[in-house]
Amino acid sequence: MPRNEYPLSKQISLHNIVRVQQVIDFFVLSELQRGRLYGSELEQQIIVALGKQSPTNVGVNNGYLSARLKKLAEEGHVTRAWDGDNRYNRYYSITPRGHDYFKQLLKELPDQVDLAINTYTNFKHYIDRFGHIPLN
Repeated sequence: MPRNEYPLSKQISLHNIVRVQQVIDFFVLSELQRGRLYGSELEQQIIVALGKQSPTNVGVNNGYLSARLKKLAEEGHVTRAWDGDNRYNRYYSITPRGHDYFKQLLKELPDQVDLAINTYTNFKHYIDRFGHIPLN
């Protein structure tokens, strides 16, 4: 039998299942639906949302969150402003363009999340297959 007589082809690459930037953008834009928030408040809301069913608090790297907030502002999805003279208290508000982007993410992300859950579940089973191999 020739090699790869019945090869499988990928329909999607692993890194395209759910992009971290989409997850962060979704969290930010969903929280800003309630009104303007400081960057630190957005970070806390992400920790709360991701840690609800977990014994471990999961968050996002501060530098990455700041970079995403800056990018969202550059793309016109959010506005950012300083609170008085304190350069560390920047607050964010969603724009009409941000509402449109949020709606787009709301359409795309559920299917991507389902695919990610399925993929990671299969990967967990694959890891379990090798759990009996000694690591020394």
